[in-house]
Amino acid sequence: MKDHCLLWPVLILGTLLFAHACAPTASFLAAPTSTPNIALTPTPLLPTATSTSTPLPTPTATATPIPTPDATIARNIAREGMAAIQARAGDAALLCLRYEDTDADGAPEWVALFHQETNPPRLSAFVLDGEAVYPLEPAFPKAGAPDVGLGQYATCEVEIRDINADGRPEIAIFGHADKNKTLLHLYVWEAGAYRRLGAFSGDAGVRFMDTDGDLEEEIWEGYREQGAPDLAWYVIHTWEEHTYGWTSDRWGWYALDRPHPYPTHKPEYAVIAFYLALNDRDLPGAYHLLLPQDERPYETWAHGFATTVRVSVGSVHTIPGTETESSARVAAMVTSWDNEGGVIVGRLWNTEWHVSRTPEGWRLVNATAEMLEEWTATYWP
Repeated sequence: MKDHCLLWPVLILGTLLFAHACAPTASFLAAPTSTPNIALTPTPLLPTATSTSTPLPTPTATATPIPTPDATIARNIAREGMAAIQARAGDAALLCLRYEDTDADGAPEWVALFHQETNPPRLSAFVLDGEAVYPLEPAFPKAGAPDVGLGQYATCEVEIRDINADGRPEIAIFGHADKNKTLLHLYVWEAGAYRRLGAFSGDAGVRFMDTDGDLEEEIWEGYREQGAPDLAWYVIHTWEEHTYGWTSDRWGWYALDRPHPYPTHKPEYAVIAFYLALNDRDLPGAYHLLLPQDERPYETWAHGFATTVRVSVGSVHTIPGTETESSARVAAMVTSWDNEGGVIVGRLWNTEWHVSRTPEGWRLVNATAEMLEEWTATYWP
């Protein structure tokens, strides 16, 4: 039996006032003038008005005291919320609760996750807002796949925040299922209900990442490569026009172990391994995948990557009709980021490699590259 976890948001407002009073004065000096020696009739001196200024009181900076949270009120809210949720949960086992503002109305709601011992077991969730209950409906399973709801195992991985920078809080629920599958369901309050923005899954993980410096997180849906288990293929979904859509793909390592064995038993694997080695800053490893090495001294070749801070590769495929027993041509979309005078510049390249088979595996001979796009990152994650 897992302990219930209850997370409380605490809002602390502190106000510090500063004031500054300044009474400026101006001093004018008259230049001496030459006066003729003329007798003047004495004139009674008029009383001279004295300019006086009343000093302004100096304000004292005071800090607004922070009120002490009332533990009794908090306990009552928790007790009432728990009773209301249990009354609606039935026989399902309550895993965890979140008490946060999920619809941007300024007041918190309850988000409850449950685990049901069905066959197979399934994870479910709903939002309790006053007396109203809003189920967070999972996506329908694919044909032939078991219905595990939001996940198969009893886990509590919930994020409530503005994920896609649209000004609204989203509810993100991660789940897990057999065969190392990770699931992600994403919801937002819209038109009187919680709309499901998307459902994602993959056996190489699902995660939020901002890798292009635009301050909007993309969703990475990962799949393990069966022919090269050390590799993972990521489908990248970007927020566009009120929904998430597949915009690009990217290759990466399934695990972060070092050093990585570079797979070269297929032409496209050799190209993928080359760019992953560059991204890892393993320049000797990348250089070892090139042919012929004796015509390109390592020091000269490596100097060309002096400003490179990141490299990624996607859309890798052998061009149909070009592969023979000893050679092939492989196309790929490569993105590079370089630090140029303190500014991160990104570039998208359409590349085509000629690769050759050797006793040690496939090796890269030469390439052509066409730059398709260039931009400056506003933020570097």
